[in-house]
Amino acid sequence: MAALRKKLGEEERRRRELEDESAAAAAGGGGGGDGLSKEELRVLSACRLVEQMKTEQERREQAVEKWKQLYLAIKAELDALILRTKEGGGGGQGGGHGELRERLAAAEAEGTKREREIDILRQSLRILTSSSKKRSRLRRIPPVRSLRP
Repeated sequence: MAALRKKLGEEERRRRELEDESAAAAAGGGGGGDGLSKEELRVLSACRLVEQMKTEQERREQAVEKWKQLYLAIKAELDALILRTKEGGGGGQGGGHGELRERLAAAEAEGTKREREIDILRQSLRILTSSSKKRSRLRRIPPVRSLRP
């Protein structure tokens, strides 16, 4: 917005200069010595207008060139990101497919390990409960007396 205001101010200043020159030329006396004729003023203003148009065109070309460079830089970065993602190298969000597969395999291995531990604990509990039952039965059975007097 500030750039537009600046440009508008410059154009207004140039317009005033042209008006001042034409007013000075008209006051200086139509076609005599140091005054400029109306035809000369038209040529002068046309030359200035052409010069302004050329500078404006150069400015536009520079702006277009900057946008092209920015576009190409962004495109190159996106292409590199897409390539890294396809290769499995990750790139930004959550890594890649390879990393996710590794995490899944690790979680499955951990689940299998837990299941084995649970089975071992169950078997140990069975053994302990069955041996305690055997001991209690043995305590209830009276001792065998010998038949010899």
